[in-house]
Amino acid sequence: MFKNRIKKGGLFKTAAAFIVMVTVVIFVSVTGCAGGCSGKKPKTNFTEYKIEAEYDGGFITATETVSFFNDTEEGINELKFNLYPNAFRKDAKYTPVTVEQRPLCYYKGLSYGYISVFAVFTGGEEADFSVEGKDENILIVPLFNTVFPSETVEVTINFKVKLAEVVARTGITEKTVNIANWYPVLCVYDNGFCECEYYSTGDPFYSECADYEVYFTVKNTYAVASSGVTVSSEYDHDKITYGFKAQKARDFAIVMSEEFDCLTETESGVEINYYFYKDASPEKTLKTAKAAIKTFSELFGKYPYKKYDVAETQIFAGGMEYPCLSMIDDNLTEEEREEVVIHETAHQWWYSVVGNDEISYGFLDEGLTEYSVILFYEKNPSYNKSRTDFIKKAMKSYSSYCTVYDKLYGKKDTSMIRKLPEFSSDYEYVNIAYMKGALMHEYLRNTVGEEKFFKGLRKYYSDNMYKTVTPYDYVSVYESLGCRVENFFESWFDGDVIL
Repeated sequence: MFKNRIKKGGLFKTAAAFIVMVTVVIFVSVTGCAGGCSGKKPKTNFTEYKIEAEYDGGFITATETVSFFNDTEEGINELKFNLYPNAFRKDAKYTPVTVEQRPLCYYKGLSYGYISVFAVFTGGEEADFSVEGKDENILIVPLFNTVFPSETVEVTINFKVKLAEVVARTGITEKTVNIANWYPVLCVYDNGFCECEYYSTGDPFYSECADYEVYFTVKNTYAVASSGVTVSSEYDHDKITYGFKAQKARDFAIVMSEEFDCLTETESGVEINYYFYKDASPEKTLKTAKAAIKTFSELFGKYPYKKYDVAETQIFAGGMEYPCLSMIDDNLTEEEREEVVIHETAHQWWYSVVGNDEISYGFLDEGLTEYSVILFYEKNPSYNKSRTDFIKKAMKSYSSYCTVYDKLYGKKDTSMIRKLPEFSSDYEYVNIAYMKGALMHEYLRNTVGEEKFFKGLRKYYSDNMYKTVTPYDYVSVYESLGCRVENFFESWFDGDVIL
C-alpha cells in the first residue's frame, strides 16, 4: 500500500453492496508462520480456489470449490476463514474507515456491507459452522474427522456479501467497483489458525499463495481488471463471463468500471494493461508501469506472472497492491500518480511473491517497497529524481515525527516490530514502516556495500518466492553472505538506532 503524503488535510493511505453464494474447495498447504517464526518450508501443495460468480447491481452470487491438503505435522479438526467484508457492518468494532476519513470515503453518507454464511458442507455432507472472532470476522468449520498430515478434506461454503458504497479497497465507488478481500480466506496456520482483525491502519491482511480459477459474469458494459490471466470470455445476451486463472497468487481481486478505457504494452513477455477513465496522460502512466516491471526484474529477479493490470479507481488510500493488480486513486497529481504506480508495482515483488504477516511486520514489505521506489529513480535518471533527494525527504519526515511525538507525549516509540493496533496513528505508522523502513535499507546498503546489498535482495527474492517470511529471514540472507549485520538490524528493529 502506498501511503500518500499530506493530502486534503489528512494522511491518505495508498493501497474499497454485493451478495455472494459460494461453495469452496481448497487444495491447501498450511505450513503457517504467523508473526515470530523464522521462515517456512517450500510449498508443494497450494490452496486452490475455483469460483463461479455473477455481479449484478451491487450484488454477487457465486460458487467456490475447495479441497484442503494438510501438510502440517499435526492433525487438524477444524478450518478457519477470515471474513473481511464483515468489517463494513454497521456495528463493526474494527472498521476500515476512521471517523475522520468518513467524509472523504462515504460519498452518499454512511453505507454498510457484510458477509453472511448460509451453509457449509464437508465431503458433500452438511456440517455445523459458526461465525466468531473478535468482530464476527472468523468462520469456523468443524470437520467430521481429523485431517492428518498428507490427508485431504473437501469443504463447501455458501455465503452472501453486500458491498458498501464507499471509496475503499472493497466497495462501490462513484466510478468503479472495487472487489478485494471479498471471499472467505483461509487463515494462515501456525500452531493454530491466525485470525485477522480489519484495522484501519496499514494493511490488516495475512495470507498464503494459492491457485485460482475464477469465472466472473457481469454486464457486458463493464471492463474488468483482475489478478488473473483471462483464459476465456463468453457472451450471453447482455452479459459476459470472463474466465481468469492465477497461479501461486497471494489473493484475488477485481476492479471494474463501465467507463474504463484500456492501453496495453508488453515487457519481457509480460502483458501490462492500464485501465483508466480520468488520467490525462495514460500513455505516460503505462510507460512508468512498464519501466517499473523492467527495472525491478533486473534488480531483484524476474516478474513471475504473465500479466500485470494497473487500474485507475477511487480509493482513499491513494493506491493498493494485489497480486498482478494495482489500484491507483484517480485524485492524485501526475507526480503522485507516478510514484504510486512505481510503489505498487514494487509490491509485486515485496508482498505478492515474497509475502509476510502485514499485521505484525508491516515495515518488512512497505519499507523495502518504498526503498525500491528510490532504486527505480536511481536506475532511471530520465525521471529527474535523485536518491539523495528521496533520502533527505525520508529523513526529514522521520525526524519531524520524532520531534512531534517528543513534544506531544514527552516520548516516542521508534521500534519497528509492532502489530498494527500498537501504532497510535497513521502518521506514526507511515514514519516507522515507510520512512524509517526505507532509511534502514539505505543504511544497510552503505554498511555492506553495493555488491552484497543487491546480491542480498536477489537472494531474498529467489529463496523466498511464494513463501511468507519474517524480518529474521531477511537478516539471515545477509548473514549467509558473510555480512555481520545481526546487531545492525536489532538496533533498527528495537528502536535503539539514532538517526
